[in-house]
Amino acid sequence: MGPGGRLSFSGCVRAREIAMSSVYLFSVTPDTPPVESIDSGADVSLVVRGAFADVEDIRSVPTPFTPACDGHPLAPVSGPIRVNGAAPGDAVLIDILKMDVHEDGMTAILRDFGVLRQEFGDPKLLHCPVRDGKAWFADRIPVPLNPNLGTVSTMPPEGYKPSYAGPYGGDFDQKDAGVGSRIHLPVMVPGAMVFFADPHAAISDGIITGTGVECTATVTARITLVKDHQVEHPIIEYGDSIQFVGTGPSVEAATEAAAEHAVA
Repeated sequence: MGPGGRLSFSGCVRAREIAMSSVYLFSVTPDTPPVESIDSGADVSLVVRGAFADVEDIRSVPTPFTPACDGHPLAPVSGPIRVNGAAPGDAVLIDILKMDVHEDGMTAILRDFGVLRQEFGDPKLLHCPVRDGKAWFADRIPVPLNPNLGTVSTMPPEGYKPSYAGPYGGDFDQKDAGVGSRIHLPVMVPGAMVFFADPHAAISDGIITGTGVECTATVTARITLVKDHQVEHPIIEYGDSIQFVGTGPSVEAATEAAAEHAVA
C-alpha cells in the first residue's frame, strides 16, 4: 500500500505530457490505429465527446443493447492509446487527474431503457445548463457537479462497441471514476489500447434511468504500465475506498463476479 492506503507499484518511467487531437469512433478493434503511442507514466489529454453530441433527434435512437443500436452515434470513443511494452498478463493504472466540462449537459429517457421505462412513452431529452458549480435539470433543479467518465477501458480481443462493459472496463458508469480516482484494468491485447468515452457532468448512484448529465469534457489522465500483474476485473480506488467492478448478464451475476474478485 502507498500513502493513504493507495495500491502502489514501482518502476514507472517519469511522466511526460502529451496533448492529443481526439479521433471519435463508434467501434474499435485491436487493429484500430492508435491516436498516439506513449511510454508508461505519460500524462495524456483528450477531448471526449458527450454521449448525445452526435444525436440529432433522441427519438431516432434505437433501444440500447439491441442489434439496431450497434454502431448508432452514441458515446463516441476517444482513442485508442497504445502503451509501449504492454502485453497480455500486464495491467495498466489510469489516474484521472483533471476533467473540464465543455458545455451544457443533456439527459434523456431512451426508448425502452432504464428502470423507469414503463413510466415514459416516447424518448425525451432535456438540456441541463451548467453554471455556478451545478447542472440545472430542465433549467430548474440544481444538481451538484460530479464530473466522471462512464467509459474507461483497455481493448478486448474481440473489439468494442460503445455502451458495453466487461472485464476490460468499458461503459461501467461508476460515479467515483472521476478526478482523484485510480482505475486498474487488465491488458488483453498488445499495447493495451486504452480509450475513454461517455463523460458526465454528474450521474446518480446506479444511473437508474440509463443516462446522467451527458456532456463533452477534456480529460487529463496518467497511464502507468505494471508488468506481469494480473487483474481479472476493473478496480477503482477513490479516497479511502477500493471498489471491485463486476459485470454479467444480470445484476445477480455481476454482483457475484465483483464479490468473487474482491476475495480472490
